[in-house]
Amino acid sequence: MIEFSVLGSGSKGNSTFLRINGYSFLFDCGLSCKQVELRLEKIGVSPSSIDAVFLSHEHDDHIRSIHTFSKRYNVPIITSEKTFKAGRLDDKGIKDKVFVESGKTFSEFKGVDVFFIPISHDAADPVGFVVYSEGIKFALVTDLGYPTELVSHELKGADALIIESNHDPEMLKLSTKYPWELKQRIASRKGHLSNGDCARLVERVISDNTGYIVLAHLSEENNNPDIALMSVSRVVKGMPVSIDIAKQNEPTPIYSLSKVEKV
Repeated sequence: MIEFSVLGSGSKGNSTFLRINGYSFLFDCGLSCKQVELRLEKIGVSPSSIDAVFLSHEHDDHIRSIHTFSKRYNVPIITSEKTFKAGRLDDKGIKDKVFVESGKTFSEFKGVDVFFIPISHDAADPVGFVVYSEGIKFALVTDLGYPTELVSHELKGADALIIESNHDPEMLKLSTKYPWELKQRIASRKGHLSNGDCARLVERVISDNTGYIVLAHLSEENNNPDIALMSVSRVVKGMPVSIDIAKQNEPTPIYSLSKVEKV
C-alpha cells in the first residue's frame, strides 16, 4: 500500500508526502520549514520520520526550506548535481546529499525505485518523478511547459498521478496583475501546463489502474479550481478514478492505494 498527501502546491510553495514500502519521503520542500512541520503533523506524520527529500528543481517555491529541514532532521537530499548547484545549496551548508542524473533511476531504498523524468521547464535540470514499489506506480510531475513523448510514456498507467494544471489560457491572457513577459514565460514550452494541456495528457496516460488524480500547482490568479476539475473530468468520464485539487494553504487528505484496492 502507498499513502500520499500534497502538503501544499502553487507559486507560494510546493511539497508532497509519500509513504511507500515502509519509507517516508518528501518531494520538494518549498514551504517554510514551520509549515512543512505543521502540515505533516496535521496528516498524522512526524517530521522526524522522513527518510529523504527529493528535489525536482531549484526554484524557490520548491526548495525554500530544504536547508533548514534537512539539517534539523538529518535528512538526505536526493537531486541532480545541476539542480543542487543552481540552487546554491552548498552555500547553505547542506552536506548530506545524493546526486542522481535526470533520466536515471534511484534504487538505494530497498524495494523502491524512483525514476527522474526529464521535463521541459526554465530551470537547470528539472525533473518529475515516477516511483515504483509493491507493484504500484506513483507519478508526480509539475512545472512543465509541455509534455514530451518521454513524459507521456513514463506516466502511462500510473496508479496515482499528481499532475500540474496551472492556468486557464484566457484568464492568463486577461490578467492585469502579470506583466506581458511573465505571461509569455508561463505559457511557453518552458513554463507551466494549462488546464487543457493537462487534460490532454491525462487522456493519453490514464488506464483502468489509475485510482487517483490530483491536480496541482494551480495559479491563484490565473485559474479556477472548478475549471481545472471540469477539464480533466471530461476526459475520465465513466472511469473509476478519484480526482482532487491540491491547495496552496492546506494539505490534502492522505490518499491510500493498494494493488488490490482501487477507488
